[in-house]
Amino acid sequence: MAGPRVGELSLEKPSLHKLPRQDISASRIDLSQLCGKQGSSLGSPPGQGEFVSSGRRFRLTFRAHTSSKDKTTHLHKGFLALFQAVVVSCSQPINQASGGSEPIIVPGANSSKIHRHCQEPYYQTVPAGTLSCPSWGTWKDRQDGVEIPQCVPVCGQPVTPIAQNPKILGSSKAKLGNFPWQAFTSIYGRGGGALLGDRWILTAAHTIQPKDSICLRKNRSVNVFLGHTDIAEMLKVGNYPVRRVFVHPDYHQNESHNFNGDIALLELQHSVPLGPNLLPVCLPDNESLYLDGLWGYVSGFGVEMGWLTEELKYSRLPVAPREACEAWLRERHRTEVFSDNMFCVGDKMQMNSVCQGDSGSVYVVWDDRTHRWVATGIVSWGIGCGKGYGFYTKVLNYVDWIKGVMDSKD
Repeated sequence: MAGPRVGELSLEKPSLHKLPRQDISASRIDLSQLCGKQGSSLGSPPGQGEFVSSGRRFRLTFRAHTSSKDKTTHLHKGFLALFQAVVVSCSQPINQASGGSEPIIVPGANSSKIHRHCQEPYYQTVPAGTLSCPSWGTWKDRQDGVEIPQCVPVCGQPVTPIAQNPKILGSSKAKLGNFPWQAFTSIYGRGGGALLGDRWILTAAHTIQPKDSICLRKNRSVNVFLGHTDIAEMLKVGNYPVRRVFVHPDYHQNESHNFNGDIALLELQHSVPLGPNLLPVCLPDNESLYLDGLWGYVSGFGVEMGWLTEELKYSRLPVAPREACEAWLRERHRTEVFSDNMFCVGDKMQMNSVCQGDSGSVYVVWDDRTHRWVATGIVSWGIGCGKGYGFYTKVLNYVDWIKGVMDSKD
């Protein structure tokens, strides 16, 4: 809020106030109303009040009663308006609904800039610039009016990164914070997902619209849990309500042997509070993240040794050559579609620890260029839970769709 640019005097007779009053408004919204005080001396403000304008201008309107007219000078007694501009942050408190910013009000002479405070290292601070703070809390660049994020979530950088040990085979118990993007879903059964930003869950379409389901309820509840490696602890925190569900249009539920387009997005009702145990994963941006032999990790709450696990498990598996996976399917006379929107992971001689209940969880690889963990695949389909390959949705092919959905308005 800056100093007054527009001032108006109105000598209309007020209907309610016996003494002069000063109305302060901006963008046709009443911000404050100050009434005169009987016997006020010069320099003594008639009233005090705090308000925030929706831009760099506000309007002062002086309204005087006929009794305030000095019969000697024939002038109306008015107000001496004293104000101080302050620097205001639109940031909101750290809670489930707003994310990781704190409000700041810093008095100072330079009121043309807004200083941001984001909770690092979970959010990136918005680059310095001349920003305005409209009353509805949306940040805008004053120069060109383009909306910019308040605080940008940092993706793919766990505070407690996994200790990569190439000697460990099979599944291992994840430590708190190793896979902070991991979601646990309960829709038509147990499933997984990954946090994108601070309000979206990336998952598999078939967890929402299962194949070969005889009886499907249209208004099936979608439950999402986050922030822990133990299901019991997640349940204590509670379900994160889902606002909207998006299933990719290429996914066809009635085609039981075709998992093409097996990708979906869940928009949460509110932004989640990011922290050491709850951070988003990054999206892929190049084909080098799918090179044969590149090792990655898949995590989930799926079946292990025939039992449902209550704790998050993970496995280290390599990206497999496409030709090897195609040959493996032919050997077993399988008719499942293995499209270009999929890739396979594992080794036919190694146990594939991914099983029922892991669907929708992501396969992540380390990007040496950006030094971040990237979700390159989504657990989609496989043949049993024994030795062999697992088949994943290739996220890179759907990045444009993902960003389009996340940027969409109601």
